[in-house]
This record gives sequence, structure tokens and C-alpha cells, in this order.
Amino acid sequence: MLQIFKKYQPYVALFVALYALLLYSHLLTLPTLNQPPTPSGVLGAWVSYHLKAYTGWSKFLGFLLITGQALLINYIANKYRMLPNSTYLPAVFYVLVMGFFHNTPGLNAVLLGNTFFIIALWELYKTYRAHKCADNIFNIGFWLAVGSLCYLPIGIFLLLGIIGLLMLRSSNFNDFIILIIGFLVPYFLTATGFYLFDALPEFTERQFTNNLGAKDFLTRRSFSEYIKPLITILTIIGFVIASGNINTRTSAQAQKNYKILYWALAISGLSIIFQLGITTQHLIMASVPLGMLFAALIFRIKNPTTAELAHLALLIAVLAYQYRSILV
Repeated sequence: MLQIFKKYQPYVALFVALYALLLYSHLLTLPTLNQPPTPSGVLGAWVSYHLKAYTGWSKFLGFLLITGQALLINYIANKYRMLPNSTYLPAVFYVLVMGFFHNTPGLNAVLLGNTFFIIALWELYKTYRAHKCADNIFNIGFWLAVGSLCYLPIGIFLLLGIIGLLMLRSSNFNDFIILIIGFLVPYFLTATGFYLFDALPEFTERQFTNNLGAKDFLTRRSFSEYIKPLITILTIIGFVIASGNINTRTSAQAQKNYKILYWALAISGLSIIFQLGITTQHLIMASVPLGMLFAALIFRIKNPTTAELAHLALLIAVLAYQYRSILV
């Protein structure tokens, strides 16, 4: 199966979509389980409200969004030569990671916000040794703010923007001012809109008051709710150990890009501190770096049979987790 996705041909994108459909099928076929609502920013809540009556369309749009995100990540990874050869493996393993993390049918705030984080990461990568990139720096802050209006913790990746600029180019104070201004613009425009309708207190309540806090983070949870975070933590530790192997045969820029992915994992972990009513959907924030790192690790397995078996084992494990309700 991996040999198909190692071919960098346009028609392979169709197989990526079919792969995504396979890993999304449990949300289409199994009964919807009762789950705590995912916290939302004002934009995420607005989208969810207007799609609530259109369950079928919401599921379809969720599938399209995951597929689109996977193909965009694949484009970014290949454009910046993060793998020795161009492939569709980053798209495949992003979809695989999302199959494990995403367990609510249709669009939700985290999934929507993750789209804007991917765009912001792309803008960050564009700044590598660029002499004139004020527009890209502004866009980093802008898209992270839009993402945080969907799901507030996305905003913590502003710290990743600062660290990334220090790593990718000789940044100065003006760069960080532009970054912060870019972040503030969507908030200013949104707050202005609420103010014009005499609803500014509603904006602050729905965007901040209802989302900030660590209430019940370690309480009222069953043991099963800790399985997914535990597996994620162990996976991250494994990638840290394997970091030397992942960075081999790549350019200096690609190596810096990988370091930014590790920083993204660390920063996404920090965001659990202030999100009120956090759910396991929060782990979607780590899906982009994990998907890219999985692709890099599997690509570097020299034996094709071993790589196929490793991928097959991961795929079976994720599918078994998705369909656990009918398997046990």
C-alpha cells in the first residue's frame, strides 16, 4: 500500500481521499456516542450553530476538511524538502493520526482551528532567510488569531511563531511587533463587530470567560479517557529519541523545520493548562507535527516490507480503536 503513496503523481491524491474515507467511516456508520461538547471560540461556535441542523453536510464537510488539510500538509512537506523524495506519505500519516484523534462526526472547533494553524505554519516556513517577509510574518499572527477564534488554545502557537522566527531568520524587534499586530487584527475586527451590535460583553464572555480555566482537568474522568493522551505522550517520547534519524539526509532548512515541529508538540502540551472543559479532541492540535514525523520515520525504514508492516500495524490499531465498541 505504501508504494502507491510513495509515487508523487496527481492521481494519488484520489487514493489519499479514499484512505481518509476509510479512517472517517466509523463516524458515518457507527452510532454517535455521547461526548462532552468541545469548547469553542466565537467563530467555531458560529460555524457549529449553522451546521447543527445539517448533520449530513457537517459530516461531509468534516471529511473534506481533513482531506484538504492532509493534501496541504503534503504540499508543505514536499515544497520544503522535509523528505529526501516527494511523496504523499505526509498526507497519509496525517490522516492516520487524525483517525485516532478525531472522534466526533462533522466539523468541530478544534478541527476548524487546526486548518488555520496549518496555514500559519506554512507562512512561518516561508520566512526562512527571507529579506522581505513582513507580509508572511503578519499572516502568521493573523491566521493563528483566526484559529483561536475557532478554538482558543490555537492562540498559544503565537509562541511558536516567535521561536520559529528566531530559528529561521535573523529577526529583529520589528518582526515581533508585526507578528503581534497580525494576531490582534482579527480580534479587533471581531470585537468591533460585536460592539456595533452592542454585544461586546458577549464577545468577551464567549471567547475568554467560557474557555479560560483548568477546571476538572484531573477529575470526573474515567480511565479510558487517559488512554489516548498516554499513547500520545509515549509516541512523542519515541519521536524525541528518534529525532537524529529523522533529520538525516535533509537540508539545513528542513532540519530547522523539524525542530519547529518538536516545538509545536511541546507548546500544544502547554495549552492544556488554561483550557476550560478540555476534551480528548484537544489532541488534534498535535496532529500536524505527529503526522509529518510519522511520515519521516516510516520513509527512512530501508526495508520496504518492514515499512509496509509498520504502516499496516498502525492502521489496524487505529481501526480497532475506532470500532472497539463492536469488537469487544
